[in-house]
Amino acid sequence: MKKVHIIIFSILIFISIDSVATDGYFSSGIGTQSKGLAGAGVSFLTNPFSAANNPAGIGFMEKKWSVEIAAGLFNPNREYTVIGDPTPVSEWYGPNGTVDPRYMRLGLTPGTVVSGSTMFVIPTLAFTYKLGEKNILAFNFWGNGGMNTDYDTKTYYSETINELGNPMPTGMPNPMANVTAPTGVNITQMFFSLTYARLLGENHSIGISPLFAYQTFEANGLQAFADMGMAGANGAYVTNNGKVSSTGLGVKIGYQGELFDGFRLGASFTPKISMSKFDDYKGLFAEEGGFDIPLTWTAGASYDISENFTVLFDVKQILYSEVKSIANPMVASTMQPVMPNPAWTGDPADMFVPNPTFVPLGAEDGAGFGWENMTIFKIGAEFRMVETWDFRLGYSYGNNPIGTDDVMFNMLAPGVIQNQISLGFSKHFGEQALHFAFTYGLDSSVEGQNPFDENQKIEIKMNQLEFELAFTF
Repeated sequence: MKKVHIIIFSILIFISIDSVATDGYFSSGIGTQSKGLAGAGVSFLTNPFSAANNPAGIGFMEKKWSVEIAAGLFNPNREYTVIGDPTPVSEWYGPNGTVDPRYMRLGLTPGTVVSGSTMFVIPTLAFTYKLGEKNILAFNFWGNGGMNTDYDTKTYYSETINELGNPMPTGMPNPMANVTAPTGVNITQMFFSLTYARLLGENHSIGISPLFAYQTFEANGLQAFADMGMAGANGAYVTNNGKVSSTGLGVKIGYQGELFDGFRLGASFTPKISMSKFDDYKGLFAEEGGFDIPLTWTAGASYDISENFTVLFDVKQILYSEVKSIANPMVASTMQPVMPNPAWTGDPADMFVPNPTFVPLGAEDGAGFGWENMTIFKIGAEFRMVETWDFRLGYSYGNNPIGTDDVMFNMLAPGVIQNQISLGFSKHFGEQALHFAFTYGLDSSVEGQNPFDENQKIEIKMNQLEFELAFTF
């Protein structure tokens, strides 16, 4: 019966994980105790979920076996605001009827739109088993992160442009002709790991975790970009193709050790994971549907101020620049398949010529979200001054991965949170324990130019709340 329960819970993980993100689109930490420290603890935490943060952490587990189950309630709040009216059609043309080089307008409907889908339940599971005095195994299921937006509107749309008809007076296809609602994307990532850790002496541990990664993606309402996709795709691989999945194999390695009484160091490293492609969105993501998982590393230190008071400091880096579909910037001038003919004599058939700088969506250098690498600093403290109780608090700061030049695509993925605060506790009942964590990602926003309409600016904004409860037995 216990095995059946575990299998059912594992299935629920795969079908329930949706969107949990604070370090860009990565989770701030894995496990309730880590989240109570704002994701810190790579040098300190020793619990079943330690294997997901630092494989070496489980090396110091004392119990023969241990299981931890957790359930989180995640509340992301995302919105965008389009500021300014679209450029009037009368201003699309230059002197003597010549076509303005910025003819391909994607002026958007002004106003503020709030994303739906604001509540997600996130279950996770961890198990450890000790083999003798020096060796220990662990199995972990967890959600790495994700990004979800669900706007109940035609985001990339303007009635002003749509009314021009299809084709437009210039003879070009109207990008607004077939735009649908809702608009949004859903990117999720889920991991399964098998960890082996070994004690080196009494104070040092090393660990390794082979990883199986599973991710899903879905996009809706992006028809305005269909003609910018790979040649021959005709928009078929840009949007509204349902949920698709991809898989990959990776590895995480780690070290944790006490250098002298009360002072510990820890580090973990996960190389980039090559994932199978999202074939049904090969006209949207660079490298014909590529969406690999970027390299990450974390290093940290902790020190016992007293027997019952520990302070922690971690540094985490996520190299989004290694994944072209995430890192490539949006450059409007290279996304236009054709350009005005400089030798145009008035014949509508000769108004446009192929754009020599055109780089279609889905190409190796096709436009992406323009995310930069993130470096995140985390500090935390744990207090054990009340019998059978542990109390935690933490703060995390990371640079914003999204610049002002890349707000248009990031209306779909506004991962702009920089500051997080958290608190948590554990209540011990003999060898069992109840854990709780609360994390608040403070309001953060980025404002920039609509790259397809100089009359408009776009602001993206986000905050989020997360509550998690876990039980160890």
